[in-house]
Amino acid sequence: RGRGRGRGGGRGKSSRGRGKRSGRGSGERRVVYCAEDIEKYEREQAEKELAKQRKGDEDEDEDEESESKELGTVEEGAEDEEEEDNSAEVEMYRRRIVALYKQYNPEKVGDVDRLMGQYKGNEDKLYNAIKKKYVGQVEAKIQKIYQKHNPEKLGDIARLMDKFQGKELKLLEAIEKKYAQLSLKEKVEEEEEEDGKAKASSSKSKKPASADFPKIKAHVIKRMKPHVLKDKLQERGLSIQGTKKELMDRLVAWQDENC
Repeated sequence: RGRGRGRGGGRGKSSRGRGKRSGRGSGERRVVYCAEDIEKYEREQAEKELAKQRKGDEDEDEDEESESKELGTVEEGAEDEEEEDNSAEVEMYRRRIVALYKQYNPEKVGDVDRLMGQYKGNEDKLYNAIKKKYVGQVEAKIQKIYQKHNPEKLGDIARLMDKFQGKELKLLEAIEKKYAQLSLKEKVEEEEEEDGKAKASSSKSKKPASADFPKIKAHVIKRMKPHVLKDKLQERGLSIQGTKKELMDRLVAWQDENC
C-alpha cells in the first residue's frame, strides 16, 4: 500500500504538475497568438486603407482624364466652329471686295487673293479701306454736283448712298446725266443772253449819228421808190420790212426823232 500510495501520489502529483505547465504553456500561446492576430489585423486594415486610397486616387485620375477628354473635345469643337466662322467671314469680305473692284476697277479683281493673304486677319480693314477709296470718290462727286446745281439736296446724300449701296456708280451716272442736261440748257441760255447783249451793244455802236444824215423833206420821201426807201432805212439801221407807206412813215418818224 505504501508503494501504491507512493505511485499513486507520485502519479497524481506528476499529473498536477503537468497540468500547471500545460495551463501556463497554453495561456502563453494564446496571448502570443492574439497579439499576432491583432498585428495581422492592423496590417490588413492598413493595406485595405492603402488599397482604398489608391483606388480613390485612380478613380479621381480617371475622372480627371475623362473630364479632360470631354473638355478637350469641347475645345476642339469650339476651335473647329471658330475656324468655320472665321472662314465664312473671310469669304464674305472677299466677295465684297471683288464686287467693289468689279464695279470701280475690274483690272484689280486678279489681285484680291494676294491682298487677302497680305491682310490676313484684317480683312475688315482691307474692305473698309477699298470702300472708302472708291465709294468716297463717288460721294464727293455727287456732293460737288449738288453744291453747284441744287444745294438743298446736300442733306440727302447719305440716304441716297445707303439706298444705292452697291450701285453707287449708277446713282452717280443718273445724277450727272440729269444735271448735265440742266447745265447744257443753262449754258445755251447763257450763250443766247450773251449773244443778245453783244448784238445790242453792236447795234448801238453801229447806229449812225443823226448828224451824218441830212433831213429829207416829206414830199421828197413820198416820191421815193420802195428800193430807195429801203436803202435810206438800212443806212440808218432801221427795219426794211413792210409796205411803202410803212417804210415812209418809219423814215419820217426817225427824222422827227433824230434830226
